[in-house]
Amino acid sequence: LKPFGLKAPPTHVRVPRMAGTVEALIFDCDGTLVDTETPYRQSLNEIVARLSAGAGPEVCPERWGAEFSGRGVQRCAELGAAICGAEVTAGAFLDAWLARFSELIAEPGSVPLLPGFDELYAHARTKGLRVAVASSSDGAGLLLKLRNGVLAQSAALKAVDGPGGFDIVTSNDDVTRHKPDPEIYLLTAERLGVAPERCWVVEDTSTGVAAGKSAGMRVAAVPNPYTKGNDFSRADVVLETMAEVIPLLNGP
Repeated sequence: LKPFGLKAPPTHVRVPRMAGTVEALIFDCDGTLVDTETPYRQSLNEIVARLSAGAGPEVCPERWGAEFSGRGVQRCAELGAAICGAEVTAGAFLDAWLARFSELIAEPGSVPLLPGFDELYAHARTKGLRVAVASSSDGAGLLLKLRNGVLAQSAALKAVDGPGGFDIVTSNDDVTRHKPDPEIYLLTAERLGVAPERCWVVEDTSTGVAAGKSAGMRVAAVPNPYTKGNDFSRADVVLETMAEVIPLLNGP
């Protein structure tokens, strides 16, 4: 499967200021590790069409990137319900949407792993870094994406002993405030036993970048075709693939 099926974003590189030894690497999941944005948008549009009897407008890729990416499923369900009209509640929309989304990613390999993960993960482990995931997904949904997306396709993870290859996996179930609030990144750093300033975060949205920076971490933005129009001015560096993060882990 090809991720996204859209034109790749341009590369914009700025040299970040380094401060302190890097001890941990923290990944966002959706749109960063795996292309869940495509099945999320597809399933949302299907549910909008079903619940609005075809009257609701389709959410185009540009609108998805600007309004939906990185917002969390509850907020996206509120937006989807609003498109359908006053008679559709956010709760009803969320249930129907996530059920359809889960069908689309039910098989191993059904959600494409994005470029550069294997190289970056292997390098981080070689350097002895702790590796974690901090995602706006609910816990069950996150595990499904990791299982059928990352674990099913990553040669680097298949070579690792232990459950899943990540030291810590943090989801929206673990926090009360969601990105762009820094709570999920601060909690992940605490669980890792690593100071925030010694963590690099990999994110694909301005919302996620804001969360990482507000946590006092260094953040590499790797936009995908949906989020390339986001404002990444707060990121320490903006790159094209995860593999380009590797030199940043070699700093002092």
